[in-house]
Amino acid sequence: MVKSALRVLEILELFDAERRPLRVTDVVRRLDVPQSSASMLLKTLVVRGYLDYDVATREYCPSARVSFLGAWAVGEPGRREVLIEAMRALADETGETVLLGRRSGLFMQYLSVIESDHALRLTISSGTLRPLHRTAIGIMLMSTLDDEQVGRLLRRWNAERDRDDPPARIGETLRAVDVARRQGYYESNSLATPGSGVIATLLPTPVRGQPLGLGVGVPVARLHARREALTAAVVAAARRL
Repeated sequence: MVKSALRVLEILELFDAERRPLRVTDVVRRLDVPQSSASMLLKTLVVRGYLDYDVATREYCPSARVSFLGAWAVGEPGRREVLIEAMRALADETGETVLLGRRSGLFMQYLSVIESDHALRLTISSGTLRPLHRTAIGIMLMSTLDDEQVGRLLRRWNAERDRDDPPARIGETLRAVDVARRQGYYESNSLATPGSGVIATLLPTPVRGQPLGLGVGVPVARLHARREALTAAVVAAARRL
C-alpha cells in the first residue's frame, strides 16, 4: 500500500473522529507520524482545497469540498441534497452546465458540476481550482468583501503567483466586483476558459460561514443569444434557496 495515500486517508478520518479543527502537532501526536510529513500532507490538502487553514490559530479544518465527496453514494439528506436538487433543476431548465463554487484562499473551487448534454459545452471537473479574479463565481464571492480586502487578495496573488500565471489587474477586477455588487449577478466571457462564459450569482446558503456561488457555463455564442433567459434562471434558482 502507498504510505502517503494511507496517511491522507488517516488525516481525514482523524478530523471525522475529532470533529474539531486540528494543528500539525495534534496530527503528529494522534497518528504518530513525522512532523515534516504531516506538515507537507496538510499543506498539500490546503492547496488542493480539501482543507482550510486559519493563519491566526494555525489550525486546519476540512473544507466544504470534503462534505461534497461521497455523500451521493449513501443518499445523505440535508443541505447538500437541497443544493444538488437545485442544480439539477437549473440544468434541466437551461440545458447548460451548472456550477457550484466556493472560495479557497486565492482560488475559487468548483464543489459540484452538472455538465450539459450539448456536444458543444463547458466541461470542467469538480474540485478544480481557478484564480478567484478569473471566474464569474469568484467575482461574485469577492463581492461579499470590501474593496480593501479585495485589493489585499489581488496584491497577494501578484506576489505569490507562479511565473506562468498572469498578474491580476487590480483596478479592472475592482470594477468587475462593483458591477457584481450592484447587479447581484456577474457575467464573464472567455475569462477562465476561452470561448466560454459564465453567469453567476450568490447563494444564501453558507457552508461553515462561507458563501457559495451558483452559475451556468455556456459557449459564448449561446450565452449571447440566451443572456436574458439564463440570467433570470440563475437568479431565480438562487432566490428559491
